[in-house]
Amino acid sequence: MSDRPTAGDPSRTAPAARHDAWAWHPPLPLRPVPVFMWPPRPLAALRYLASLTFLGSIIAPFGTLAVLSWLYLQPALERCAEFRADWILQMYARNMGLMLLVAGGLHLYFHTFRRQGAERKFDSRDLNTNSRKFFARDQVLDNMLWTCASGVTVWTAYEAGFMWAYANDLLPFYLRMDEHPVWFVVTLFMIPFWASLHFYFVHRFLHWRPLYRIAHALHHRNDNVGPWSGLSMHPIEHLLYLSSILIHVAFASHPIHILFHMQWNTLGAATSHAGFEALAFRGRPILMLGSFHHQLHHRYYDCNYGNPFMPWDRWLGTDHDGTPRAMAELRRRRRDELRPAGGHT
Repeated sequence: MSDRPTAGDPSRTAPAARHDAWAWHPPLPLRPVPVFMWPPRPLAALRYLASLTFLGSIIAPFGTLAVLSWLYLQPALERCAEFRADWILQMYARNMGLMLLVAGGLHLYFHTFRRQGAERKFDSRDLNTNSRKFFARDQVLDNMLWTCASGVTVWTAYEAGFMWAYANDLLPFYLRMDEHPVWFVVTLFMIPFWASLHFYFVHRFLHWRPLYRIAHALHHRNDNVGPWSGLSMHPIEHLLYLSSILIHVAFASHPIHILFHMQWNTLGAATSHAGFEALAFRGRPILMLGSFHHQLHHRYYDCNYGNPFMPWDRWLGTDHDGTPRAMAELRRRRRDELRPAGGHT
């Protein structure tokens, strides 16, 4: 699933900070999103919801894309009443085109043509072009293969199932914006938070050793990430990760919410794994992309299973805020896990 930068005031600009292990990172310690906090901070929460990171980089662009997809790129709902290859392939072609545009475009901009140089790039290393763990020894080709062959296929399958259900009146309620405008918009705002809850617990499950070996290890080949790494997963992981969409079986939604939810979880995975915190212009961020919080997970593996929208890592003791103190705590947890029960070191 997709992440976002963890700054409590996400529109602030970060200095060119340096750390021994990173080429660049945002100011540390990483601060939690001020929505699910105790005691509550309602003004800070509202500022975050209206910020560049949330409203400007998630709701506005992905919401606009979902609306445009529904109006111009989605087969008419009456065509979806029966499972037929023509309309399903139309959706598949749309989703493949969007993935090529977003992940491919970001890769070309940041990693091929290096239009932003190293500005706000987390890891100084280039993506791997000579490693046996990747198909054809090339990280990008390997990532593209899994993203396009499995990721786009599972993404389309989930969407097609929902469109068929809408066309056959099988879902509990069809939420029309003209009849329920407030709930329509609130639902858009709530989807990233629900996806955050779902992502944490599915991700912890994927780190269960047998499932990790079977499926999740494929995603973790990428200790340094690029846009194509976001959805580079085993088909089992695609099924589990994208299953957050099933919440719409129980709650009132519109097909636009389905498109938004799936595009955020798939295209958003490409943006959040870009390897750069933001698309910047003259030193200032204009679109927030990568998450240092999740970059830490890819490097250190057993921390930061969730994303910043909900502080599950803080609540359940798996948080790494980027500081040396957090690194020492992570090493302590690892030693404790290796220590025999009742034993001493």
